[in-house]
Amino acid sequence: MAMNPKEVAHLRVNGIDYFDWTRVSVEVRVTQAFPIFQFDCTEFDDGLPTGATQAQIMQNMRIVPGDVVEVYLAGIQIVLGYVTERHVGYDARSHGVRIVGVGKTYDLATSSVWTQGGSFDNQSWPQIAQKLIAPYGISLKTIGALDLKPYEQAHVQPGEIVWSALERYARQRKIILGSTEKGELLAIGDRQAVETDQLVEGVNILRANGVIADDNVYHKIYSIGQRASNDQTWGDRSNKLIGQASGSAGRYRPIVTPMDVSDDQHGAQQRAEMEKILSEGGKLEFNITVQGWLRETGDLWRADKFYWVRSPMLLANLLLGCRSVLYEQSNQGGTTTTLTMVDKISLGGRLDFSGSPPTEK
Repeated sequence: MAMNPKEVAHLRVNGIDYFDWTRVSVEVRVTQAFPIFQFDCTEFDDGLPTGATQAQIMQNMRIVPGDVVEVYLAGIQIVLGYVTERHVGYDARSHGVRIVGVGKTYDLATSSVWTQGGSFDNQSWPQIAQKLIAPYGISLKTIGALDLKPYEQAHVQPGEIVWSALERYARQRKIILGSTEKGELLAIGDRQAVETDQLVEGVNILRANGVIADDNVYHKIYSIGQRASNDQTWGDRSNKLIGQASGSAGRYRPIVTPMDVSDDQHGAQQRAEMEKILSEGGKLEFNITVQGWLRETGDLWRADKFYWVRSPMLLANLLLGCRSVLYEQSNQGGTTTTLTMVDKISLGGRLDFSGSPPTEK
């Protein structure tokens, strides 16, 4: 399969660029803690003289676990992170190297809070997040309108996984967590769902598969919990908090979700709205593959964007959000991008009705 000469993948490690990969796989997962990547090569020769031994060639690619790595596709940085694995295999006639790695935010999902006095009373979620991620040299990026209401009481225990603590309090403010290509922690609030491009059957869709399901949708979504009593709030006002949201189920199907932390009525309502995002956002999932990595604009197809999907086979003619993107390249399969498309609510999206009214495509 012919490849676009512009669509070249390379790793930059310790200031050195490594090309000539025979197989590339990079998955950017915008609503998960970190991206992942895998690069394979065979008969790698980085300027060694003719007749160099396999051992010399293998030794020349000095990429080892723990190295800071930048991943570039078509000259565009798509991951900043670390090498986690180096695989080597060889025999008398061939040799190969596989480099596996993750995004910088991997550490938030795999290491613990180590601090005494983990109290964050009267602080907002961004304030808590910035303090928890600061020791890792990770910054916070926000998209949309985040709920900045402070928590009356917020506590993180030593030993708790950082990502778990962040997510626990984010659910109480309807904040969707994820990661960026620059190694940042991503927080998504309510935002307009604006079309970036189109995926059209018979035009640029190479292949697709999908599922539409209603097994996890409900007609009513409730969140229940409690808050600490004080001189101003006591009795039912503190121990019988209930938030509710309406779902799309057409029959009687309620779901009750306990609040993750002690919070007020506002938090109870936001927790119910967050559960609606989790349930309604799973109604459909389309995996759509296109040729190449680049759109006509010259930019990559990207996770966190909204694309109009028009496919009669998928029963789709609507605006959806891209939850993750898998970039692949090999001699056998060519260069492809697979976009996982979901309901826009999964990415905090709402339709933009400003300006001219929307028209059916």
